[in-house]
Order: sequence, then structure tokens, then C-alpha cells
Amino acid sequence: MSVSTPPFWHQAPFTRLLFPLVIGIVTCYYLLHGIFTNAHIHAAVYAAAGVSIAGLLCIAQLTNFKKYRYRFLQGVLLQIIFISLGITVMQNVLQLRAKETELIAARKDGTVYIMRLTEPLQLKNKTYKTAAVIESIGNAKQELKTQIKIIVHLAVDSSRSSMHLLTAGSYIATTIQPTLVPDTHNPGGFNYKVWLFRHEITHQLYLAKGSWTLLSSKKSKQYLQILQQKIRTRLQQNITGKQEKAVAAALLIGYKQDIDSDLMKAYSNTGVIHVIAISGLHLGLIYGLLIGIFNWIPDATIKKWIAPPTMLLVLWGFALLTGAGPSIVRAAVMFSFIIIATMVKQNSSILNALAASAFFLLLLHPFYLWDIGFQLSYAAVLSIVLYRKKIYDVLYFKYKWMQVCWQLNAVTLSAQILTLPLVVYHFHQFPNYFLLSNFIVVPLSSIILYGCLLILPFGSLAYIGKILSVATSWLLTSMNWIIEKMNALPYATTSNLEINAVQVGLFFIVIAYLSQFIQTQKNKWCFYSLIAILIGMSIRTYDHVKEDRQTTLTVWFVPKKSQITTRYGPGPEQPLQVNNTAFSIGHTRFLRIGQMVQLKDSIATVSKVDILLISNLSKSPIALLSKHFKRALYVFDSSIPLWKMEGWKKEAESLHLRHHFVSQQGAFVHQSSNGKEN
Repeated sequence: MSVSTPPFWHQAPFTRLLFPLVIGIVTCYYLLHGIFTNAHIHAAVYAAAGVSIAGLLCIAQLTNFKKYRYRFLQGVLLQIIFISLGITVMQNVLQLRAKETELIAARKDGTVYIMRLTEPLQLKNKTYKTAAVIESIGNAKQELKTQIKIIVHLAVDSSRSSMHLLTAGSYIATTIQPTLVPDTHNPGGFNYKVWLFRHEITHQLYLAKGSWTLLSSKKSKQYLQILQQKIRTRLQQNITGKQEKAVAAALLIGYKQDIDSDLMKAYSNTGVIHVIAISGLHLGLIYGLLIGIFNWIPDATIKKWIAPPTMLLVLWGFALLTGAGPSIVRAAVMFSFIIIATMVKQNSSILNALAASAFFLLLLHPFYLWDIGFQLSYAAVLSIVLYRKKIYDVLYFKYKWMQVCWQLNAVTLSAQILTLPLVVYHFHQFPNYFLLSNFIVVPLSSIILYGCLLILPFGSLAYIGKILSVATSWLLTSMNWIIEKMNALPYATTSNLEINAVQVGLFFIVIAYLSQFIQTQKNKWCFYSLIAILIGMSIRTYDHVKEDRQTTLTVWFVPKKSQITTRYGPGPEQPLQVNNTAFSIGHTRFLRIGQMVQLKDSIATVSKVDILLISNLSKSPIALLSKHFKRALYVFDSSIPLWKMEGWKKEAESLHLRHHFVSQQGAFVHQSSNGKEN
């Protein structure tokens, strides 16, 4: 008689805590963000948690039989507690961002901001870009200690001798007040403001020549940067070829600045960008190497008590070596939970360790939930745990080295199963040859990584160092050549793929049902997967039908320019030609104003306007327009200079007019399900 596999929530009980925590975080961010300041809502969350805790304490006093009768209620109360915890955690982060904004906005002229640079300077057009932490805000009377993260842009000033001293760890002072990061995204484009907000950054600072003072460079304390530089130097001494050196540095310490942009694109298009992006893959390779080493040791005591701390030390040492970026730290935490769980209990569930690590990380940083690296890391490891053995058992090779290669590829292929929906969702493309590319590149990159690690201690030795250098350089050249040739193949990438969050969820459901069907051979799981596919196709069809019947007007963000387009159904964007003329889209009446000349005459011919489109004006039309259109929405495009926009915005607010400034709030989009331009 076959024994049925217990459900994953029995194998990983921590998932019962993780899911409600995620629900609470998402609920707070999307539904309660902005209205949570309401005291009643705030009190309701704490009241629900308090009542649930009291309910669980009451049930705990009952007999075992009655506890069993109320097991469903216990589960519900526990879910409410952790949903409330998720809401509270996210709200604390949102309140902290709001307090930082208020603190900076309340500063007066003459306030001194002392900040520490946290990244090396990167040349961007006419400025150097870096990140910083404001550690002190104050004046002669008062000084406040803070930890506000900001983006800093410094004008290139070759006349200053101190410019070359700026690096991570340098302290600078300025009296220039940071400003909020504007929302300048366009439809379908990357939202930089939201991305920064989820990385705890809400402000930016532009420093002109002579507006800042270097306090100290603190180079002597940048031990990590010094170590990384020594590693790069050792690799450059032992690896031949410019791009080979660049890829080696990316593989080992995550330094990708020297990689050619075309080569970087080739790695992305072929689906192996994870090879040169420091992530969980690299820690996984090192983890696997350590497992293999300790498996050769017969002593059980060493395996149980010496191996785990050694593995933790090596993994975290590698994480620090690569710069301790968020992605590698998350991976280190994830593997640490797995190692500790294995040490405590030999037959512990890796799924439970994964859930526990995700729970811990989200408690500290709830915005990790929207981080692409976080999503891909956990999806990849979960996919490996669930599917690696099944894929590995499909093929058997006679020779040991072929079996090892197949084992590495089984890991990579299994990781693709759950990461595929996320890749399509975030990057809107699919590498068609990813199976072939991963089959070749993953084993190759693993050998190269181990070779680079051996070069560090043995690269200076006469014969061993020479052999390692030649072999590693040749493997790097071969890998780059293979990637470039595969990228040049026809139909290497399928682009412009669009799926929404609901479709991603359905994608995962289909994968889960098909997995159950393959494992159990029960037709019901195949039937359920077909239903999910039909639901996804129905949603897709509905979106296409809706798009066919829709007219879209878009005011794009194009710095210092005016760009307004209309699109009918799925057709191309067409520039809006009308000027100082009223027109309609559906039931919405527009008036585009692009000239001050004859403005009064244009207004006189219009009886009703819902939306005003304003661009390319030398002076404010708000006073004149507000006399005729009090209830209209005023949309100012990106042709309005920033210095004008601030004054015009204050004017619009003083008159209590609804307004949208594209240079500050991003593109304006209006959609109508019926009608055409008149």
C-alpha cells in the first residue's frame, strides 16, 4: 500500500505563518496606505489582534477534546494575528518614510546636512551619481541624528582637488535641501520613484559646483573595498583578455562595471544573466561544494558540529566578499536557516527553513516582497527543492563526469520552472534557447567560479598558478564565445510579452496542478489545470476585446518637450494635432492650450471642458482659465520648466484647482471605452 505524501503545509508548518504575514503586508500597502492615519482603522487592527490572542488563550484552557473541536477557530484566530502583524510591520515602514519627508520639509535655509556616501561615484552624463545616508541635520542651535537614505548627483568639478577623494565612506556637508524624487514614469515603463521608495529612498539631492564640502574620506576604514580591489588585481594579473577579466570579476565579487554592454545583453537574451549576477546561484554552488567536501568525512560528530558552523562562516564570508548586497545577503540568510535547521534536526524540512527565512526577512524589510531578486531567489530554491530530483531521475549516464554535469543542469532546469512566470512578468521577454544555454553555461560557469577561487591563494605560485590562469582564461573565452553565438541565432528572444499579476498567479496554479498530475496520475489535477488555463485565456481575451474598444489619450513625460498622443484600440500611437481647440474622446471634453495668442477667443467658443491640456506657455494661464473652468482637471505637460512648475503649482493649489504636473507626477493617461476624437 502506497503512503500518500503529506501536504506541503504539514511539511512546512511555517508557511501557515508566512502567508497571513504576506497578506497583511500587501493589504496595508495597497488598501490601507494613505488612510491608515485614521485612528479608527489603526485601533481596529490592534483590537482584532488583541481579541484573537485572548481567544487563543481561552481555547488553551480547554480540554484536549474541546481544543480539537475548536481547531478551525484556532487557525482563523492565528491567521488574524499574523495578518495584523503584517499590517503593523508595513505601517511602521510607511510612517518612517512619512516622518523623514516631514523632517526634511520642515528645515529652514541655513540647515547643514552631513551625509556619508555609501557607493562609489558613477559618471552619468554631466554628473556623478551616488547614494548616501544623511547622518546629521541641524544648525548652530540644534542637531538631529538621522539615517535617511538619499540619491546624490554631484556636478563634475575638475577644478576641485578633493573630487577624486570621494568614495564609499566619505563624509560631505551641504546646506542644499534634498527634494522629493519626482514620479516621471511613462505607461509600460520603469517607475523609478516606486523602486526607490521600496528601497527606503524618497529624496534626492543635486549639488552644483562649490555647494558641498568634503569632511573626510575615511579611506583607511574601507577594508572591504580594499579587499575587493586586491581580488580584482589578482584576477587581472592571472586572467588574459579584457572581457574575460571583466566576467571573472563579475562571477567572483559581482563587479560588472567593466563588462561590455553588448556582452551583458547577450547574457540576458540567452537566459543566463544569473551566472554573472551575484545571487543565490553562487552561494548554492559554494554550499554544494562544502556539502560534497564534508560528505567525504566519515566522522559523524564532525558532520554534525563542525560542518554547520564552518559552512555558515564560509557562506557569510563570501557574502561580505562580494559587497554584501541585498540579494546575496538574502541568499545567505536563506541558506543559514537551512543549515541551522539541518543541524538541529537531521530530517528537517527545507521547505520549512525557506518559509522561516522568508518570514524573518519580511519582518525586517517588508518591501522585500516586491523585490525582483527576493522573488526570483525564493522561487528558484523552492523550484529546486520540489523538482530537481524528478528531473535528475529522467536521465542516467554511464560516466561519472557526465552524471555530475547532468546533476548541475537538473538544478538549473528545475529552477526555471517557478522563475519563468516571474521573468516574463518583470522583463516582458523569454529566452527561447534558455534550456540549451543553461545546459552548457551552468556547468562551465561553476568550474570557472571554482577556478577563480583557487587563483586567489595559488595564483602567485609558479606552475600551479600558470595552469590555473591558462585554464580559467580559456574557459572564460569559450563561455563568452558560446553566449555571443547563441545570441546571434535567429529567434533567440521572444519580446513584448505582457502578463498581469492575476495571470502570474494562474501560471503558478497550472504548474502546481500539472505537477500533481505527473506525480499521482490522477486525471482530476489535469482537469483543474485546464480550468486554470481557460480562466487565463478568458482574461486575456477580455483584455484584448476591451483594448479594441478603447481610446487612449496619453500625455508623456519627455524632459523639456510636449508629447501628447492618442491611440484607438490596439493601433499605433498618433500625435495629437489640435491646438487651442476643443475636442472630445467618448464623453470627456478636452481643451488643448499650446499658445497664449488668441487664448481668450478660444475660451469663448467652449462651453464645457473636463480636462485642460497645457503646454509650451511662457506665462501662467491659470488665473484666466480658472474664471471659466473651476471644476476641470488641469494637466501640465513636461514642456513646463521646473522653476515655472513650482510657482504654477502653488497658484493652482491656492485656487483649489485639480491639477496634474507630468514633470512631477509622471505621464497622464485617459481611457475611454467609446467615442472618437471630434
